[in-house]
Amino acid sequence: MKKLLSILFITQAFITFSQAPTTCSNDAVFVALNKPGIWPDSATNFVQGMVGVPYGQNITVRVPKDTVQSPLTFCFNRIELATPTGYTNFNLPPGLNLLAGPTVTNTAGIYKYRGNAVSCSIISGTPTVAGTYTLQFKVQPFLTLSTPLTPCSNTPNYAAGSGSLTAPTTVKYYIIQINPNTVGLKEDVNSKSLNLTNVPNPFSGKTTLRFNVKDESIAKICVYNLLGEKIFTDNVKTIYGDNSYELDGTNWTNGIYLYTIQYKNHTETKRMVLAGNR
Repeated sequence: MKKLLSILFITQAFITFSQAPTTCSNDAVFVALNKPGIWPDSATNFVQGMVGVPYGQNITVRVPKDTVQSPLTFCFNRIELATPTGYTNFNLPPGLNLLAGPTVTNTAGIYKYRGNAVSCSIISGTPTVAGTYTLQFKVQPFLTLSTPLTPCSNTPNYAAGSGSLTAPTTVKYYIIQINPNTVGLKEDVNSKSLNLTNVPNPFSGKTTLRFNVKDESIAKICVYNLLGEKIFTDNVKTIYGDNSYELDGTNWTNGIYLYTIQYKNHTETKRMVLAGNR
């Protein structure tokens, strides 16, 4: 049944990282592919987090209608995710939990994703302990054997089906890296504010930095990764009042970044989240 499981968990084509979201949304790009599987895939993996900073990782799952194991055809009623024996809470970082979406049923820690449907879940919370966490998901398909006279339904009974038609497997290739909150850069280093922000945040590809100054001068823009390494810098001529700067992160990896505006004797730093880069 390896083929059966690969149909579900190997895909070709997100996350929404915001202030501790409690609801999920399906990834539009993945849904448009109309292929079974899960997004993000194992190559993209899950976004990194930081201790004490709200975390959110959207997960989109499309369970197929059926699978052919010649000469038999099996109909998917549902896929169940559970924590394997020997682990707790999918081995998620402390402070994070898997929250079921509106079409996902959570019964005593078993998450049920309906057959022939697209569903979402979200990993959400505030990490408390730094480290690298390899998540553990026990995956069990529940299937019904079809016949030429009873083809698979477009709206299967998700409560039916048998788990004995295929053995469960353990998926353990998703990783969440939680970084310590010791970058050494402080936000809002003094009481004077430039009203610094970036829109959208989280963003994919490009985002616009916005800030306000009371003079025409030079502002230095810097971007740092969570290791404190400077990955981008530029100098811009300001105008009196509201200023904007388009920041291109197309070639950066998904994750959390710190961006800084240095203007005269003032420095202001904020966090931004890059999500959805392919």
